[in-house]
This record gives sequence, structure tokens and C-alpha cells, in this order.
Amino acid sequence: MFKQIRQLATSGTVSGFGVAKPPKYTLGSLRSFPSLEPKTFVPLPASFFDAPFRRDILWSAVVYEADGARVGSGYVPTKSDKLYSNRKLHPQKGTGRARVGDANSPIRDNEIKAHGIKAPHDWSTDLPRKIYNKAVKTAISDQYRKGNIFIVEDGVDFKYAHQDATKQFVEAHSLDKLHLLFITNEQRTNLLESTEYLGTKGDVIVKEAVQVRDLLKANRIYIEADALKWMIGKYM
Repeated sequence: MFKQIRQLATSGTVSGFGVAKPPKYTLGSLRSFPSLEPKTFVPLPASFFDAPFRRDILWSAVVYEADGARVGSGYVPTKSDKLYSNRKLHPQKGTGRARVGDANSPIRDNEIKAHGIKAPHDWSTDLPRKIYNKAVKTAISDQYRKGNIFIVEDGVDFKYAHQDATKQFVEAHSLDKLHLLFITNEQRTNLLESTEYLGTKGDVIVKEAVQVRDLLKANRIYIEADALKWMIGKYM
């Protein structure tokens, strides 16, 4: 079986100039969890795992994601909010002074602005889907070349929902002070509760919610085989 997979991964036809075409597949190790023991090899599309590094595309995708995540809760009071009484401050005539309105006028020192920004705001920007898909492939390819992606055959989950399970996993694989990303095909309760003690050093994300920023900041990525197949089908 391994011989057939190897032939599939390295197969390429020779052109008329004697130059072999690049292989369509590369080999990836399929591992068990949490031991990470290699079990077999699987062919992976080279176009998805060998994309050239494009810093400009990654930057565009990160800005696009950050703009979409902005809350935009700023609220500046304006005259229409009527923080003060609508009563005219002094008569229109007979005082010898300039005419004035009420205390809600924005020309007064009352923290009211003439054209203040109102919540909620939509700071989201647009990015072509083709560019975003290329950014995902670029991020995954970069992590794959660095050897930071571990494909798990079965579910990425611990037997017990206890922090000691994650602690033993971190100690066994020398992952202390590294940022860990677990990508699952569906919600894994035990894994989610067990990795809480990692704080900002660990993320458990369902495949549909994975962003380019998550892939870039991770030092190790543990992804279920089914989740990886789904991502390849979506971002290919």
C-alpha cells in the first residue's frame, strides 16, 4: 500500500524537453492522538501544501479579518440626543446679546458634537474570495514546510475533560511556551475544557471558524483528517 501511495505522490510525466512535471501530490503522516505516533501515509495535493509564500496576500487577509471583527461600539452624543433642556437660554431680543438656542447646541462646552459617530458601526471591508482562499493555502503551506502541522486520523480529543490531560500532552511533546492550535471537525467538549489552562497559548477551533490569523500565530497545528479534507475542498 505504501508503495502505491509513494508512486501516486511522486508520479509525473516527462515533457518533450526532458523536464519532469512537478508531482501532483505530496506525502503526509497520519497520526494517532494524543501520542502523535505515525500510523500511515496519506497523499496530499501539492497545490494546497506547496503554495509559494506571499506576504502581501497574507497581509490583505489578516486586515480583512480584523476589519470584520471590529465591534464599533463608540457613541458620541449629538444635539438630537437632547441631554439638556430644550428651553431657550435667553430671549431672542432685548438683551443686547447674540441670539442663542438651547443648552444642547454643539458650539457650547457641553461634550455634544455636531457630527458625532454613532454605534453600531460596520467596519468590515471586502476581499475577493479567490484572494482569501489563496491566503489560507499560503498559511497552511508555510506551516507544513516548517513541520508544524500534525494530521490526526481520529478525533482530536482527550479521554477526560481534565487539565492534567493537556498538561501531560504538553510535557510529553515538549510544547511548553508554544502556541497550540487544535482544528476539529466538530465540537470536542473534553478537549475544550482540558485546554482552558493554556489561556492565550491554546485555541480549539471548529473547521468552519478557522481564520488565517489563527494559522499564522500557531507554533503547532493539530488537525483532524476529516477537517483537513473539508478545508481542502473549500479553499482549493
